[in-house]
Amino acid sequence: MALLYKLRNTPLHPQWFAFFRDGAFLEASCADLAGIVVDIGCADAKSREFLPAGTTYIGVDYRPTATEWYRTRPDLYADAQALSLGDESVDHVLLLDVLEHIPEPGRCLAEIHRVLKRQGTLTLQVPFLYPIHDVPLDFHRWTRHGLHQAAKLLGFRIVSQQPLGHPAETAALNANIAMSKTVLNWMSGRNPMALTVVALPFAVLILNCLAWLVAVLSHGDDMMPYAYRMTWVKA
Repeated sequence: MALLYKLRNTPLHPQWFAFFRDGAFLEASCADLAGIVVDIGCADAKSREFLPAGTTYIGVDYRPTATEWYRTRPDLYADAQALSLGDESVDHVLLLDVLEHIPEPGRCLAEIHRVLKRQGTLTLQVPFLYPIHDVPLDFHRWTRHGLHQAAKLLGFRIVSQQPLGHPAETAALNANIAMSKTVLNWMSGRNPMALTVVALPFAVLILNCLAWLVAVLSHGDDMMPYAYRMTWVKA
């Protein structure tokens, strides 16, 4: 598993398309932030390293998730549906691949709206065409239109949005995950087909490279992204 983690930014990794642009995204999203930044569902607090000097970073995570799953120690243990932060006390909130894991996402977004200062921002990322993960805490998927409706109802204004994944990239990402999970199931079940594990890295590499090339040679198409990124402003 440690080797697989080291390969996450290479096309040898089944989830390459979900990972390899993360660094550039965090750099672009965090470089101009100032004041108090709250990172909800912070996990390893990776976002902190991209923030400018002088920024106050508060990493927030749910206690059972942090202590039992990730073995991390956030700055603040809290339920995202009931944040222990004051009204209009925060300049920016990061909510990256977290909202799908919250049973009542509307409550979470309402809490973010409450703690943000006027004109404060929420940087949001959610999966769309992406497998169930972190079972059993995976509850929701949104389309772009659903996110627009949520922002409008809660009093946010969307200032930027980006669908992630050309259809070919999304298809390759999900196919690679499906192939890898199938081989892992064969291995755990001692199925003779588990011997195909030796060919799996080559299949992943070929599929990733072909999908990347198709995307480069094609026009942008937001029909089937694997995720959405948006920035909302508290109106």
